[in-house]
Amino acid sequence: MKNYSIWQDFKRNDLKKLNKNIECDILIVGGGITGSSMYYHLHKKFKTILVEQNKIGDGVTSRSTGKLTFMQNDLIDKIRNQSNEKASLYIKSQIEAIDIVKKIVQEENIKCDFEKTESIIYTDKDEEIVKLKNMKEFLSKNKIKIDSCNLDLIKSKYAIKAFDTYMFNPSLFVYNYLKNKENVYEDTKIINIKRIKDYYFCYTKDYNIKTKYVILASHYPYFNIPYFFPIKSYIEKSYLMAGSKRNNPISLISYSSPFISIRTYKNKMVYLSNSNNSYNNINDTKNFDDLIKKASDIGLFPSYLWTNTDIMTSDNLPYIGMIKENMFIATGYNTWGLTNGILSGKIISDIINNIKNPYINLFNPKRVNLKKELNIVTNISKNAVAYINGLIKHNNNHICTHMYCPLIYNKDENTYDCPCHGSRFDINGEVIISPANKNLKVNDK
Repeated sequence: MKNYSIWQDFKRNDLKKLNKNIECDILIVGGGITGSSMYYHLHKKFKTILVEQNKIGDGVTSRSTGKLTFMQNDLIDKIRNQSNEKASLYIKSQIEAIDIVKKIVQEENIKCDFEKTESIIYTDKDEEIVKLKNMKEFLSKNKIKIDSCNLDLIKSKYAIKAFDTYMFNPSLFVYNYLKNKENVYEDTKIINIKRIKDYYFCYTKDYNIKTKYVILASHYPYFNIPYFFPIKSYIEKSYLMAGSKRNNPISLISYSSPFISIRTYKNKMVYLSNSNNSYNNINDTKNFDDLIKKASDIGLFPSYLWTNTDIMTSDNLPYIGMIKENMFIATGYNTWGLTNGILSGKIISDIINNIKNPYINLFNPKRVNLKKELNIVTNISKNAVAYINGLIKHNNNHICTHMYCPLIYNKDENTYDCPCHGSRFDINGEVIISPANKNLKVNDK
């Protein structure tokens, strides 16, 4: 049994580490799918530096399901509850993101197991059949070819499928794109950012980077708390496995919670379930046991086990754009980080280049939705419960270096996990996943 993602299981060479002070036009902090898209859209016109605190493509990107699709469970309907116009624009943005990936793969000749497939949303609940039929009609009105279908892999009462969607290995995509690029550094952690006159000075332990623009392309925005971000969002945790089961290529997801997501990869299948608010998921072993039991119902047994955390926003739309002068964030992807991470590179590049982009207002991190912002009270409660549950299961004497939430030891993956904001540390105290950017002192008692 391998307690890491199937996407991480490939041979890689270490990239260079920053070893001098340097000056650039744009600094990208984060070497996942978001950072790679930023680099693609910006580096030909600007001197662009990308830094990753760990290994390129080895963070949250490597913990996803590797799907590129606009068939995103009930998310489209949640956005439709605000307006059909927003939902239509969101669907258009996801299709554009897929097209960008296709373009990068072809232009750069990237080997990443890129594969076209049908995407399916299904339900096994009678009360959701009408909802899926309405979604089918809505997608058809948006000029998307969509059909009803039957499933033999998993129990369902109604299902719909779309055709022009894809799957890939996201870590291979990021690594193979960035590995030979100029001014890309891994094992390079930014520990402080200061604004001095017209520039940002971004500091590692030994060196600094002087830049006009900073793009925070990590999983969670850190160094500041922009626009009350921690209380405008919450963390969702998912449990994933991969195991051998030969099947025709397939990509499917349940319409509503408790979500089940399945896709094929070579001779294996990737299975996700038990997605839930992080504050509830304090017993990883129990959730893994439940995941394995569900997967065994279709004859799938694990050779890989891992978890992922996603940032969920109050209005179900990402935060992509400028948060203050010449500083940008891209986060809050509501479990669909691959398409939205790719899309963020185009949006922020267009802002910097003063080019009109139809999605700037939709994803503006400064937007205010008074009706949805009422969820702030709920999110405060979720973060508070996460903190309390961290105290209840706080059996390792370690406190997160981000906002001092008690950490939970995840014995299945041998990590220290933060239930409040999703930070993760390895057994030696090294930061694996932000927003924390300071290591633990694991010997402290």
